[in-house]
Amino acid sequence: MNQKLRTRSPASKPAPFTDVVIRREPFPTVCFRSGLAVYDEALHEGRLLGRYHAATGFIDKQAAAKARQERIDVPMHAFGLQMDGQALHFGWDLAGMRELKERPGRRHAVVDLVHQVRPVRVAVHTLLDGTPIMQRWLEITNTTDRPATLGEVWPWSGALMEQASWQQNTAAGGPPAWSLGSFVDCRWGAEGDFQWRPLQEGVTRIESRMGKSGHGAPFFVVRNDNSGEMIIGHLAWSGNWGVEFTRDHDQATGSARLWFKAGPQAPAPMRILAPGETIVTPAVHLGYLMADLDGAVQAMHEHLRRSVLLPAIPGRGNLVIYNHWGYTEHELSEASLLHEIDVAADVGAELFVIDAGWYADKDTLWWDTTGDWQPGNRLPRGFKPIRDHLRRKKMLVGLWVDAERIGNASKVHARHPDWLMQKDGKRTDSDLDLSNPAAARWMEQQIIRIVEEYELDLFRLDYNAGPWEGGQNARDGFIENGLWRHYEVVYGIYDRLHKRFPKLLLENCAGGGGRTDIGLVSRFHHTWTSDWQTAPRSFRILNGMTMALPPEYLDRNAGVGQDGHRRGDLDFQLRALLFGHMTLTGVHPPGVTPNPLHMARFQHHVGLYKTFVRPFLRTSRVYHHTAELPGREPTGWGVLEYASADQTRGLAGIFRLAGPAEDRYLLRCRGLSRQRTYLVTYDNSGERTTVPGTVLMDQGLSIRLDRPLTSELVMLQSMR
Repeated sequence: MNQKLRTRSPASKPAPFTDVVIRREPFPTVCFRSGLAVYDEALHEGRLLGRYHAATGFIDKQAAAKARQERIDVPMHAFGLQMDGQALHFGWDLAGMRELKERPGRRHAVVDLVHQVRPVRVAVHTLLDGTPIMQRWLEITNTTDRPATLGEVWPWSGALMEQASWQQNTAAGGPPAWSLGSFVDCRWGAEGDFQWRPLQEGVTRIESRMGKSGHGAPFFVVRNDNSGEMIIGHLAWSGNWGVEFTRDHDQATGSARLWFKAGPQAPAPMRILAPGETIVTPAVHLGYLMADLDGAVQAMHEHLRRSVLLPAIPGRGNLVIYNHWGYTEHELSEASLLHEIDVAADVGAELFVIDAGWYADKDTLWWDTTGDWQPGNRLPRGFKPIRDHLRRKKMLVGLWVDAERIGNASKVHARHPDWLMQKDGKRTDSDLDLSNPAAARWMEQQIIRIVEEYELDLFRLDYNAGPWEGGQNARDGFIENGLWRHYEVVYGIYDRLHKRFPKLLLENCAGGGGRTDIGLVSRFHHTWTSDWQTAPRSFRILNGMTMALPPEYLDRNAGVGQDGHRRGDLDFQLRALLFGHMTLTGVHPPGVTPNPLHMARFQHHVGLYKTFVRPFLRTSRVYHHTAELPGREPTGWGVLEYASADQTRGLAGIFRLAGPAEDRYLLRCRGLSRQRTYLVTYDNSGERTTVPGTVLMDQGLSIRLDRPLTSELVMLQSMR
């Protein structure tokens, strides 16, 4: 007998679940539960030990009877700390276990520890929000009357996965298998290069040592290739960082364990604590779940949207941006900006950004004069004519500032060389040392003045620097690395800026996508993902970065600039913008007749973004049909699918990349409902048809593209 397939209605979905179970006998333990994720710790023999993770909601039956695993000589400790040259992963006494008050749906537990030998206290914070992603950070207090040096710190470490011999992949005849997914390149233009690799015996490390988090976020995924568990993580830190994975395989028993540690990196001491001072470490965001890659990514996106990233400012979410740079670059003028504003209005932009060059005189280079934040003779009448024209065109105004640099030809550089970062007894060329209180105050005052004086709706931060190991500063008889204090100042400035200007949009850029870590991104409304907009790598960047961050926070750019207009057909270039935060530049130069065919394609994609994509983008679920696209110029096919949370709307971009490939791709949708019927629109032809969800998901749509660097856009909308 045929029965209609039934599914649980959205209304019956349980509310987010969080729980913290604290026990003091027979030994101190804390069990954290969030969604179906379970993580358990115990304080035993002076060590805070991570005992187990679980992804199915079950609390370990035997855990209550044992404090630890059989061995503690392996790195089971739940955090790592070195102060004054002493490793402090052991020797702790319990000072207390408590919960802090949180908003509904969240739990915040703290384990307070005091060291038996060194005069230091540590508060271990864990925050739960109902997703399987848990957030962990430390508060470290120097309780002595002398300065204390922080050599290294791992806010979260310990066991990730364990496999007994019966779980061994006997068919392959080898040990239990784990794979690491991460971005394999931190250099400019290589953002989003996500690749899987097997975790071999011993230590595997991912890192950035550029002095910033790098053009590849501190983000990772670990997959159990035998049993299906998935771990996904972020480190919220904008300086140098490292994540290490250690695989320990017992040949005699066939069992294996996987350990990790994650934290900021710098030459020691990375921070000096004054007597009585408390510092807060970066947070590690870690999830343990039974899911495929898309399920893990969606859980992380939900966590970031719920608990980490800024919500949209009402009426200002995902506005279509036009950046002046394309044809004009830094030799701008009032006339050229007025032209670009008219072009922006014609294509449907809603916010206009004036980029580098506004602050300097003609025939100077933009990077040499940063810091002199006043209009030069390129704009002799200042910003008022520009701002007035934007208001007439009903567009908001944004302005670019490379705030953490003072160019070597700037007046402020000549007045204050002492504000520059120092390395090996020499001053750097242009990097502000924000551990210098005077330099930090000046920078914050300049940002406030610029926002107020120029009546900005958006402040665009850039950071064209690579301080590598960071500066060196003499402090209390030591040479302290400058990166920790630098980022403490940066975070504090933008936290205060939000409170002072609650309607001000903030856009993050760092010489392209050089700081896409959630430490900095969490303080901005969206982030520049990459300077690279040339096909096919432009799609690879989008594809990879939408694993680490929700798409609505990722700026993608098209138009003349960075040679992005040279490769791929026009629709290929513009369609990628529909899957992020749309930014346009350089549509046509002054003094030429606009091409109506060209303008129509821009207007078409802007219209699709506003009317079809934007209404569900901020709650969309992302499906990566082609997760790995290795190489700087990827080949084959690239496919992204977004679906609304209620499964009533979807969007699929099918991009044929470089090189030869089959001319057909079978798209099987993943984010729809088999109970619904969908109106399917093919954007290349404009043709529409209705297709049952079960056909779209199980049989699929055959998409034909007979040439490289072309694309198809499929829009799906429920008929009921």
